[in-house]
Amino acid sequence: MTKERRHTQFVDDGVCPEFAFDRRDVIKLGTALVAGVSVIGINDAAATAQENPAKLPLQPGDRFQIIRGALKNKFLQQDMLEVGSKPFEASPFDPTGEMLRRRNRLNRVLVLRLDPDEMDDKTRERSVEGVLAYSALCTHRACTIKSWKAKERNLRCHCHLSEFAALAEGGVVRGPAKRQLPMVPLSLDDDGFVIAVDGFTGKPGGAKK
Repeated sequence: MTKERRHTQFVDDGVCPEFAFDRRDVIKLGTALVAGVSVIGINDAAATAQENPAKLPLQPGDRFQIIRGALKNKFLQQDMLEVGSKPFEASPFDPTGEMLRRRNRLNRVLVLRLDPDEMDDKTRERSVEGVLAYSALCTHRACTIKSWKAKERNLRCHCHLSEFAALAEGGVVRGPAKRQLPMVPLSLDDDGFVIAVDGFTGKPGGAKK
């Protein structure tokens, strides 16, 4: 269809020719709109993180505040945990901004203490005084891990019974999970509190369906 014929058709249909667009015009307009929405989305995400620091992911230097159990609301120190006992759930805490990063579910962490001599080399390197920190979310469907198999030193998800080796980098012992449980490399700050040296060793949360 020629430009003249197309304009004639629009006039016959009651549409002014000045507002007639060909297919290429529509494609260009759509591309521009999508690009604009993407930029807006990125800016909105950055603004949300700035306005809600509690939603930021775990950061190097964060401490760990216990959120359940007998140690609730305490900041983690290595002598709080008994070797081989059931893990505690914790959330990262920014000591500089005094902000608990609990609004981001992916920040949920399990802290426990095991014998360093029983750990493999990489697990030992990421521990401090035998203390370990793992993501609390199963890598299968992101259920919160609540079970501890003390004899085997395995973390078990109650939803679909996936198991992860706490002595071996959170490796999968039993599926359906296929990805190891992310760890948080640890150290101690000047006040003796356990802190994160870096972020998670892998992406926390479940696999995409």
